[in-house]
Amino acid sequence: MEEPKYLFGDVKRARREMENLMRQVFGPSMPLLRTAECKWQPNVDVYESEGGVVIVVELAGVTREEVSVVFDDGKLHIRGVRRDGTPHKNRRYRQMEICYNEFGRSVYLPDNVDPDRITAKINNGLMTIEAPKKKSGQPKSHQIEIG
Repeated sequence: MEEPKYLFGDVKRARREMENLMRQVFGPSMPLLRTAECKWQPNVDVYESEGGVVIVVELAGVTREEVSVVFDDGKLHIRGVRRDGTPHKNRRYRQMEICYNEFGRSVYLPDNVDPDRITAKINNGLMTIEAPKKKSGQPKSHQIEIG
């Protein structure tokens, strides 16, 4: 049986061979299209500061109207959609790498955050969610307004 470390090398080699075959058949101007279903998920950074937890979500191409943030049972749920806003008429792709689809991410928050004081803002394609530490009380479930 072959060692697992060779598996990725074989996959890469097979992909290169397939691309070379496609170039031979279709020529050098062949459009490079996604071959598998594209599922985009935004990248998320989560860190703790003195005042609470900060979540930064990469949302390039997503408007505040197309994203929602909900705190429920100790988890922060971030859901939305990235849409292709440019006209489709007379498009002939040479390369296609950007994915447009619905997405969802969930982040567990520690018990010491105050759900009533969670805030979210979008600026330059990044959404910053701040979950301050709570003084007392029980976690609640509610929608977070994005400013």
